[in-house]
Amino acid sequence: MFHGPTGFIPYVVAVIGAICFSVVFRTPRRYLPLTVAVGTFSCLAPAFMPKAWHVGFKTFIAALATAALAHLVSRSTRAPAQCFLIPGVIFLVPGTYIYRSFSAALLEDTTTALSLGLAAVTITCGVSFGVLLANWLVPSKKTL
Repeated sequence: MFHGPTGFIPYVVAVIGAICFSVVFRTPRRYLPLTVAVGTFSCLAPAFMPKAWHVGFKTFIAALATAALAHLVSRSTRAPAQCFLIPGVIFLVPGTYIYRSFSAALLEDTTTALSLGLAAVTITCGVSFGVLLANWLVPSKKTL
């Protein structure tokens, strides 16, 4: 996981990032601690999965767990699930993979560009399918 002298830094950065995304998405103050908890969980979840798993599968499992957690928190607080879901799932968006893929394409490194582009597509599909499956497994209170 996170070892060495900087072992605590990813945890601090995850919390700071979750706070920042909660502010950007205008989460009500009363839901801020739970939103930060869901966002931190989403950010750190892939790091605790086996390294042998493909990044797309890790992202799928993380999105599924994050969306299910967001729906459960939503039920207990009677708040919309989006208050917890959007700031949580935003950490799983493959922005770095897309940037590095385009950068490699501009440098005419075709194999790297294709490899990173395919990884970005699988991560995007993993996030989409994870959120959709969580909506089916843990339906909102209105559909019950």
